[in-house]
Amino acid sequence: MAMKKVDMIIIVPPAGFKNSVYPPYGAMYIASALRKSGYNPAILNVDTERISNAEVIERVRELDPDNIGLSGIVAPSYRYLKELSLELKRAFPGKVQIMGGGLSSAADPVLKNTAVDIVVRGEGDATIIELMDCLARKGDIKSVRGIHIRESDRCLFTGNRGLIGKLDDLPYPAFDLIDMDRYLPDGIEFMRKFTKDIDGDFAAGAGRGRRMITIPTSRGCFGECSFCFRAYPGIRVNSMKYVFDFIEYCIEKYDVGYFTFGDECFAPSRARNWEFIEEYKKRKMNFVFRILGMRVDTVDKDVLKAYRDINCWMIEYGFESGSQKMLNVINKRATVEQNRNAALWTHEAGIYTSPALVLGMPGETEETIGETIEFLKSLRFNYKQYQWKYALPIPGSALYDFAKLAGAIEDEDEYLSSLTGRIENGGVFHINLTDQPDDAVGRWDGKLRRELDNYYLEMTYRNIFLGKIARFLKTLDMHIRRRSLGKAIVRRMERRPRDRETGPRFRKRPGVSIEALLKGIDCSVPNKEASLKSINKRMNEEVTAGR
Repeated sequence: MAMKKVDMIIIVPPAGFKNSVYPPYGAMYIASALRKSGYNPAILNVDTERISNAEVIERVRELDPDNIGLSGIVAPSYRYLKELSLELKRAFPGKVQIMGGGLSSAADPVLKNTAVDIVVRGEGDATIIELMDCLARKGDIKSVRGIHIRESDRCLFTGNRGLIGKLDDLPYPAFDLIDMDRYLPDGIEFMRKFTKDIDGDFAAGAGRGRRMITIPTSRGCFGECSFCFRAYPGIRVNSMKYVFDFIEYCIEKYDVGYFTFGDECFAPSRARNWEFIEEYKKRKMNFVFRILGMRVDTVDKDVLKAYRDINCWMIEYGFESGSQKMLNVINKRATVEQNRNAALWTHEAGIYTSPALVLGMPGETEETIGETIEFLKSLRFNYKQYQWKYALPIPGSALYDFAKLAGAIEDEDEYLSSLTGRIENGGVFHINLTDQPDDAVGRWDGKLRRELDNYYLEMTYRNIFLGKIARFLKTLDMHIRRRSLGKAIVRRMERRPRDRETGPRFRKRPGVSIEALLKGIDCSVPNKEASLKSINKRMNEEVTAGR
């Protein structure tokens, strides 16, 4: 029997050194929407296959799809997609290239510098169906809302499309179109990459599968952090019935016993937390789980104790900083004390957490870095129980807008082409948006690591020599458990002498002073006037007034 013709192939680019445990749900949901409307999609997951552009072209030639989809998941995929799109256009000049995902916020540079023909803005489940129908009948694509297209020498946006009202109505993602075995790590071994303090309840359970899967339970976030892009406003959640039906589906299909909930904002309220807890108990579930993207203002001691009672082993919060000034610039809408309470309550409940930090936001100084170090010390957590990265502007964020206004990003194609998975995932100091000298900012990561290491050694061993030996052995054990010793050695050998000598590749104009823009604003308390969005507004007003 002849195989049905492929209407669209969706290409997922590589991200980082290797694929993460998070399946490419963007491509999978688009594929399932296409199927529901009678189309026959395929997914080429280069993130797992790691094949060359020539091999990608050969696969496309074999399938001969009507259209080519490109999943622009994150900003560091820009260079890859740019090069691939140009090669695809040379090989298949008659095929329409459609890009969606986070890079849709950079529609202008994408359409100007790549061979992409159409950029789908934001949520694409409904847009892609209308667009495919329009292309099939050779209609006027300007009638399709929610897309960017080239028109002469400009980028034309056809207007915003309304958001999907009820997420429960969407079909399950197209799991069968990717190699799910690459996204189902051993749950117990995964936990031990973070901590060995895993008790019997977490590590073993009668009838529980050992594999772990990462799933979403919502779309969006009600936060507006300055470094984060918003493809669409607000947050929409699946009903709790849908969430647990989906969980049971995954357990039955893949024999998983461990879950990661990979939402940007898992619970927009305490009520949502309690709904989850009660449904878990009602269905007599037995899976172990971790939560990503929890906000500190939606938990309390009772919620956290209840989560521990139903097998939650880890909750990750975006603390971002231990300085109220920096929390205000980030527009975190939280206080340092709220961050501290959430961390201590989580630890007290017996749930692992690793404070996530962002260094080098506009307004960062030696003083604010010192406040962050003191904040981390006050938690008295275990050795190296924190994570950090330097701020990196991505399209669609207030930080990206600031970088353009401040002259750090003058050529978007040049900037986006400079981004790589190493920069995104490894915390490389790539752009200086502070008022501080490059060499000072470049030392902050080392200062944070060094001061906290010394603090933990002094707190734990009281003897610096014995502490250094213990630190070496613990670090060695961590890399052995993570199977990352070889990479750690390579990173150590190449550790950034070149970066330190040359400094960041991009920096703001010297004449732009963050402190001047914050003058007269009380940054010691939560204050939205100190947010980067407000700073950008004032910068725009100054530019307009100076014309």
